[in-house]
Amino acid sequence: MATFKSPLLHGLRDITMEEWWKDPNIVVDALARKLEGLPVNRKLNPVMDVEIHQALRLLRAIASRSYGQISMLAVLDLLLAIDYFLILQDKHNDGHDNGYDDDEEALQKVFKKHEIELNDFRLWFNQQKK
Repeated sequence: MATFKSPLLHGLRDITMEEWWKDPNIVVDALARKLEGLPVNRKLNPVMDVEIHQALRLLRAIASRSYGQISMLAVLDLLLAIDYFLILQDKHNDGHDNGYDDDEEALQKVFKKHEIELNDFRLWFNQQKK
């Protein structure tokens, strides 16, 4: 009997590099599924709501190879924060009140550490919409 792997149980550990090579959007899809099933409450976590959606756009742009002007370190740090976000039962269970507080903290550290690069992406992204 095959076991179903879910990034919502074990984070990015359940995605192999081979799976990512076949489908670079696999992380984007996992993140989008989590946000559909358990969206960030804009009133409780307004900064996180903005940052997680920017992360989703950035990962989508990287997967499509339309944006590459970001360091590997920034992407790695972002993926580590996304890994933590994907896991439902982390330090604070995401389904409970204030469950995203720890996820928000992890994401904000990345956004602060790589502020310049993430702002550059935001500018690039906004220019693409025109």
